This record gives sequence, structure tokens and C-alpha cells, in this order.
Amino acid sequence: MGRRKSLEPAANRASLTCAPDYCEPLSAWRMWEVGDVDTAPRLLSLYRNCVWPVGVPFEARCEAHRFRPWRRDRHSAPNTTCTCGIYAVSYEFIGRLARHDRLPEARVFVIGAVSLWGDVVECERGWRAARAYPTRLFIPDAGSDAEHHAAGLADYGVPVEVLGTSSVTDVLDAVAELAA
Repeated sequence: MGRRKSLEPAANRASLTCAPDYCEPLSAWRMWEVGDVDTAPRLLSLYRNCVWPVGVPFEARCEAHRFRPWRRDRHSAPNTTCTCGIYAVSYEFIGRLARHDRLPEARVFVIGAVSLWGDVVECERGWRAARAYPTRLFIPDAGSDAEHHAAGLADYGVPVEVLGTSSVTDVLDAVAELAA
């Protein structure tokens, strides 16, 4: 009698992957700046020079190789050994960011819920994901441009609400019950 061989070929054993942690998109919160792109209001990242696309997911890519010459290996984002990915946080933490980061008053900011999917890395204060798309946006009614911004942001195909508040920190209080 010889040894029994596994029913699974040896070559396939190494290619097995783990089951995903999330079976549906993760919902979190973000803040964006609103800026005109080709005369239409669009969501702009606060920390990167990029516009969130309309109608398609925003896809993360690692830019570390541009800033760190010793990191020549490109990798998919997010990666546990890097800081790349699309960031989103819990509602409680977005409140702390909005209240304690001194946001310039001359700019228009919105707060919104966002769906994260693909590879998602859980971090100390939130998540970093491979793909994201807004699911709901809240704009402070800070002047006559609020309705113009809301109309333009409706192109994203998600609910956009103009709230009777004057600042993004006041928006937080107005949407607190939605986040619960």
C-alpha cells in the first residue's frame, strides 16, 4: 500500500485565498471639498489633488513609488505595508475631524456617507479601501451657491441634501441621527 495522495493538486494549494472580511460594501463617512470642474460642481479630495468621478467608483492606486525612490515595487491599494487607499472613518471620528481641523471658511465642504469595497484594510480610526463611491451627501446652506452645488452633485446619482446650517460642523449635528 502506498501513501494516499491529496485529492487536490499541489499547484492549487498555494493559490487558495482567504474569504473576504466583508460580503457587502462597508459604509463609512468622509468629507470632501466642492469645486467646479468644467463648470460643474464635483467632489474633490481634501488631501490629494483628485476629483471623484461621476457614475463610476473611485479607485485607489498607490503613489508611494513617486515619493519614495527606494520603493520601486508597485502594489495594489490598499496595502498593509503602505498608507495608500481611499480613507473613510466612523461618524464619531468625522465629527472630531470637522471640529478640530481648522477648515478654511472660504471653501465649500460636504459630509457624506460612502460605500467602500474591494480590499478593505481596517485602521485605528477607520478604513482604507480599493474602491469607493458616495451614497449620500450633506451640504451646509452657506449662501446662494448651495442649491447650485446640490444640483451639480446630483450628477453622482445619490441623495444630496442642503441643510439649513451655516457650516460643516453644524451639518454634523443635523445628520447625527442618520448615523446612529
